[in-house]
Amino acid sequence: MHFSTLSLSLLLPALSAAAPARGNPCPKAAAYFLDNNPAGSSIVALAIGSDGKVSDPARTSTGGKGLFGLTAGTNGAAAMAGGADTLFSQDSVVVSGEYLLTVNAGSNTVSLFTIPKDDILHPKLACSPVSTLGEFPQSIAYSPLHKTACVLNGGTVAGITCYSVSSSGLKTLGGLRPISLNETTPPVGPAGTVSDIIFNPSQTALIATVKGNGMDAGFIYAYPVSWDGSIATKPIVSRPSELAVDFSISFLGSDSRAIVTDPSYGASIVEVNSQYEFSVQKKIPVAGEKAICWSVYSRGYDTVFIFDGGVTGITMIDPWSGAIKGTIPGAKETIANLDAQTWKQYMYVLNGAAYVSVVDNSALARGETPSEVQNFDLSGLGSRQGFQGMAVYPSGEGW
Repeated sequence: MHFSTLSLSLLLPALSAAAPARGNPCPKAAAYFLDNNPAGSSIVALAIGSDGKVSDPARTSTGGKGLFGLTAGTNGAAAMAGGADTLFSQDSVVVSGEYLLTVNAGSNTVSLFTIPKDDILHPKLACSPVSTLGEFPQSIAYSPLHKTACVLNGGTVAGITCYSVSSSGLKTLGGLRPISLNETTPPVGPAGTVSDIIFNPSQTALIATVKGNGMDAGFIYAYPVSWDGSIATKPIVSRPSELAVDFSISFLGSDSRAIVTDPSYGASIVEVNSQYEFSVQKKIPVAGEKAICWSVYSRGYDTVFIFDGGVTGITMIDPWSGAIKGTIPGAKETIANLDAQTWKQYMYVLNGAAYVSVVDNSALARGETPSEVQNFDLSGLGSRQGFQGMAVYPSGEGW
């Protein structure tokens, strides 16, 4: 395998302190997360073995810099959960097909990588990072149908910018679609900041969530997408009173239903009508929750997983009734669970401490509770504070 001088110098200390290399020269699957580092951001790749476990961490520079959001009342201290969620967002890293996209919050840019099939631990920058036309980009979405990416900015200049995507790079489509936030750069949060941006399953709408400020409800913005891929410049705005601090949004297999997490109480099942207006079908309070902010839907196991920035257990929810199905216990040393992604029968969870947990969900098929099969130590990669996001290659294989 070929390594550049930079990637080799970053990889060696990681291997010495994280876990022994497996000697897998050409893994077929990988998990990726962002190190949102103000000194220079990078994508960290982990090889996924045939048993679902991860190994062999490798870094690749994004070509940009990170930036930490600020917590209200701390005069510039870093973000919530002990600094574990520095972007106040979900989907800061996205993988689709051969592409990986991520945000550079300190450079106000987006990075596009291509993933070589013969060297998936070292994605290649397709072009120099491209301006987001705003400040403090936090979340990014990609539509493979329309070959379009859109980024959500949450700083002083807030709003959404979209791009056409090809293997040669990113081309800006139109200007910034502004969102009124009255925030700073970096923003003070997590309340009152932007959260998540995704396309709905049919890719006929672009959806963004904005948290309430702690006193008033949050917002869901929907931008219809035309048959030719053009995205509306004016949103349809929903503001259900039940969504106090709406964070992540994950659709439940169709355009008409989704789950929205809310760290003030847990989560809500929402319905979406033909005009892209959102309403709450069922509010789901979770006892003992501290900061439920992230979510993943498993279609194969028909289960929603929600993740708490202050609790080690993972809550499972029935996507139809909204009933809580149980809790997957987590190891004490992992502290909390943040961003996550599924791949085949497994789930990859970025923890509040310097670990990635691997959960085997196959027990759900037997009516049993899934279990962690690995807690991979990331301490050899340096400070955990900027670790953010989770994506898996090959994409589209989440169960």
